[in-house]
Amino acid sequence: MSGTHPNQGPQDIGGAEAGPVDTLDHGMKFWERQANGLRSTLQRNKIMRTDELRRAAEDLGSRYSELAYFEITTSALRTVLIEKGLITEHELKAKMEQIRARFNVPDEMESPLKKGASR
Repeated sequence: MSGTHPNQGPQDIGGAEAGPVDTLDHGMKFWERQANGLRSTLQRNKIMRTDELRRAAEDLGSRYSELAYFEITTSALRTVLIEKGLITEHELKAKMEQIRARFNVPDEMESPLKKGASR
């Protein structure tokens, strides 16, 4: 949801009605822990900075409000790694296909949760 100001991005929702805030700790799914560990390692080793990750997240546009927190972070992480030439789109897709085949996991966009998701 982007505001009426020309430089306002989808993350700029301060003051907007959002309803109650869920303050329960729901823990982290396995893939979220893995993604968080990768982000932490890349930042600790000065391969990536927080502002780079934030910029890539804000560049998601309308997708920003459609994704969960770790989906935003992981999408931004992917963007930064590709921009820096640390991995190519082709290498990433090939690795994802390899992992899906090994663990018999369907493409995430084919998931009934993604197809019927209403956030």
